[in-house]
Amino acid sequence: MDMWSIMKRGFMYRPERDCVIFGEQRATYREFEKRLNRFVNMLYGLGLEKGDRVSVLSENSMTATEAMIGVEKSGMVWAPLNFRHVPAEHVYHLNDAGSKALIMQQQFAEGIASVRDELETVEHLIVDGEGFGGMDSYEDLMARASERATLVDIAEEDPVALMYTSGTTGKAKGVLHTHKSFGALATFSAIELGVQADDVVLYVAPINHGAGILLPPHLMMGVPNILIAHLDVDYILDVIQKEGVTTMWLAPTIIYFLLAYPNRTNFDLSSLRSLPYSSAPIAVEKLKEALDIFGDVFAQAYGLVECPVITMLAREDHVVGGSEEQTRRLGSAGREIMYTRVRVVDEDGNDLPSGETGEIIVNSPLVMKEYWNNPEATAETIRGGWLYTGDVGYLDEGGYLFIADRLKDMIITGGYNVYPKEVENVIFKHEAVFEAAVIGVPDETWGESVKAFIALKPGMQATEEEIIALCRDNLASYKKPKSVEFVDALPKNMAGKILKTELRAPYWEGKERQV
Repeated sequence: MDMWSIMKRGFMYRPERDCVIFGEQRATYREFEKRLNRFVNMLYGLGLEKGDRVSVLSENSMTATEAMIGVEKSGMVWAPLNFRHVPAEHVYHLNDAGSKALIMQQQFAEGIASVRDELETVEHLIVDGEGFGGMDSYEDLMARASERATLVDIAEEDPVALMYTSGTTGKAKGVLHTHKSFGALATFSAIELGVQADDVVLYVAPINHGAGILLPPHLMMGVPNILIAHLDVDYILDVIQKEGVTTMWLAPTIIYFLLAYPNRTNFDLSSLRSLPYSSAPIAVEKLKEALDIFGDVFAQAYGLVECPVITMLAREDHVVGGSEEQTRRLGSAGREIMYTRVRVVDEDGNDLPSGETGEIIVNSPLVMKEYWNNPEATAETIRGGWLYTGDVGYLDEGGYLFIADRLKDMIITGGYNVYPKEVENVIFKHEAVFEAAVIGVPDETWGESVKAFIALKPGMQATEEEIIALCRDNLASYKKPKSVEFVDALPKNMAGKILKTELRAPYWEGKERQV
């Protein structure tokens, strides 16, 4: 079963209903399907073939939605780029993926043009706007393509998406998903989230990042999908009221903004009935406040790029004023979803009893096929049919998963992943730096913020401003440290390994979760 076979149900049953809404742009399911047909024919008309990687560099937009679903329909592989990254980061991802085409918004064209000579495989640069420096215009190409459907023979084991994550070494790895794993994700999400035929969905988070997993299950049901490009709380609340939004997928940061917004009570938000959140936990006290204001509408999903949904803390688990056990479980990641098994094991792979902390491993149809061109990492991560997540936690007697820490030291800030080694590698470019360690510290707004500890070379100097500026110039803005602390030396074990647990301890003491 391929992705289009799953999604086409909504196009058949609801052709005249709004499909995608972005600002003043609206397309019904019938209109959007014609656009998708043009998109598929455009790609094949350019000489691309089934299985080719097509990258997309865009904030939320009508074009980003066409590209995501259109590539999946074409039998090619959707390889989204993070629009917050700098051109040098795009070069690595495009070359590693072997992308044949890049579709981008106008505001990114100049940056891509500056690194054009470094792109090894990209044959077509396509701009959603006026052509730039010899790049093709997206709408010109679409206008020349046919609206007639092109049938593509797609098997469930064919690749559908190549999404990048970083490892502890700082080198990004491509995660390859198939139509089978993404199809299972769409179907399971529709069931676990209770998608209904009268839903209206608002996408505040980027569909190229994580929120895109909501698109297929809702397209399958033929419901309206509204996209917002920028975080504007007043506009979000206005859209909820005017469009009767029932569902939003949120990062906790956005929930915090909604809670703190003084004019929130001026809007009618009674249509909301499902607010799933992910990327990071919500502090229990904040969650209690949110439940008191918005009611019984929250559900938490825990997952990885390698397996997008593993567990869910369901709506019925989000209880305020319940028993001590119910209150404690508000700090959990919930229970395993359908057709998914979760275990917690020791270093030898042996199952641990309830309450004992170990590595979280998962067996699920949603697990990736492999790391792109990286068989060693694949073999290390998928063993005996189980995905070793690198996250540490424990299961309680009721099967609720509590996440305690990360083996991989990943930081989640505002819903985005930051890997310390990548930041540390940039910091080491400063001539005065002797050693450096980057950790995540609690942040009421962003969940975690990036903090750097630096020991300088004898007789040399550096300032916090210099280090932050260096990172800003070489990394996406959210990856740069918010604070820098200079120390005489970093704590180490007998083997000389830096003990980040000791650096974290003063900041995380007393917190329910260390993630």
